[in-house]
Amino acid sequence: MCPYSKRELVSLYFPETPTVDSAVSNLRLWIKRNGEVSEKLRETDYRTHSKIFTPQQVRILVEIFGEP
Repeated sequence: MCPYSKRELVSLYFPETPTVDSAVSNLRLWIKRNGEVSEKLRETDYRTHSKIFTPQQVRILVEIFGEP
């Protein structure tokens, strides 16, 4: 897995969302509502306003939410 910018990753998960900001909000909501993802991301020092997902964080998202 390679690192992704948050904007790049949300555009893959939410291609039909009209704006990138809306897509980022959607992903934040997914993360907030999924305790397992929230906890695993916290263990990687993820911060809500981070601009980049590390390869480890991308792996967690794909593991739980599936391939975008």
